[in-house]
Amino acid sequence: MTTKNARGIWGKVAKAGAPRTELAAQLIEELDQGLNVLEQADPAVTFFGGARIQRDDPFYAQAEEMGELLAKKNIPPRTGAGPGIMWAVPEGYRRRVDEVNGQSCLPERAVGEGTQPLTQGFNIILPFEQKVNPAIDLSMELAHFPTRKLMLYKKALGLVIFPGGYGTLDELLEVWRMKAAGNLDFPIVLFGTEFWKPLEDALHVAHQSCPSVALPDEWYELVTCTDDPQEAIDLVTDEAAKRESAEPLDALGHRIARELVEGLNFLESLTPAVTVLGGTRLSECDVALEMAEELAAALARESVPTRAAGPGNLSVALATGGHAGQKHLPQQAFGMRRHDARNLYGADRVHLVADRLTHKVLLTENSRALVALPGGLGTLDEFFSILCQLQTRTVSNRPVVLMGTEFWQPILDTIETTMLSGPRQTISPQDLDLVTLTDDPEEAAQVALAPPKELAPKTGRG
Repeated sequence: MTTKNARGIWGKVAKAGAPRTELAAQLIEELDQGLNVLEQADPAVTFFGGARIQRDDPFYAQAEEMGELLAKKNIPPRTGAGPGIMWAVPEGYRRRVDEVNGQSCLPERAVGEGTQPLTQGFNIILPFEQKVNPAIDLSMELAHFPTRKLMLYKKALGLVIFPGGYGTLDELLEVWRMKAAGNLDFPIVLFGTEFWKPLEDALHVAHQSCPSVALPDEWYELVTCTDDPQEAIDLVTDEAAKRESAEPLDALGHRIARELVEGLNFLESLTPAVTVLGGTRLSECDVALEMAEELAAALARESVPTRAAGPGNLSVALATGGHAGQKHLPQQAFGMRRHDARNLYGADRVHLVADRLTHKVLLTENSRALVALPGGLGTLDEFFSILCQLQTRTVSNRPVVLMGTEFWQPILDTIETTMLSGPRQTISPQDLDLVTLTDDPEEAAQVALAPPKELAPKTGRG
């Protein structure tokens, strides 16, 4: 390997300007409208969970119970406004409110009627039908997952996360990562030990194969797992619990909008690349770096650059391999601004942002394929964010490759067991086929360069 003394060339950082892409305009409009809705809304408890959880599932009844418990506390629920858990919680809330008011279950009523806080929902517009459920009083439909997730956890008192599929994992990993970074300060509760404990065990096993990116033990303590609805609600409504240090919503919107314009305008000038995820703390002795360097060289020989998701040895290895494959092919990196100015990128074209919403958009757009190596919460968060969008057909289809069998196989096996072969199906069999697992950089490059597979019509979301 030749990564130790490698140095990259800092490329131009984009200047602010008007949005030149349709996507930037769409995201900014959604951001503005969504934050306006949040301004009207009461602080709420947000619930994540699977759209495929059926009414006869015990989790559905427990979600309804939590809705009723919130109604007793006069605290509204917020969900993704779709079926499954997203339906059950506000349904239970409304039932309790209507019983107290002597009304029939789920009546038609005007927004703002009465003194009880309104149920809230932010629905995702999908290529297949998913309507806002009738238990939602204050709602909005969004076309993009990054902005929708922001609306679900901003101005929240706490989060309860039920079993689900890729979408639920995406949501969990985003808020868990933000809490670990000190950017969220409210309780996060995982409900359903039988579902969540195997996934925690799988993460421990995966990180045993790559200790340099293992999660600190205290990060696991940032989330609480329970099977008791009352305990879950008590945890997320405890007045003594610290809450998110709230940046004013208008300031938040202005900052993210500026970053989206800068980033997407800059992205227009770049060659479509293969996005590579992996831990920023990978050490020079990790075999993942050798695989990354060989992968980048193989892609560069076909005139395809890599796009690193962050700083560190992995970014340098990608640039080193890419320059070895084709000396003058600019390698790319999109990272997060940090207080540590010594963050090292080997790439020639580097763009830094302060918000993870923008970061994820830049990793996804204009990207030919996704390759993920071992990593921590950041890698897992970014991987499942893109995987969820591919699963739901909200971004164009592209190859997805996992490199590092020892790391990824325990996670994939547990997903198959808990989400497909267990007592409930929160993903479909075709969802597992979205990824290719390999330890061979040449094979990974071939898959990344191949045309994406034709996907069967989508009929539901995990």
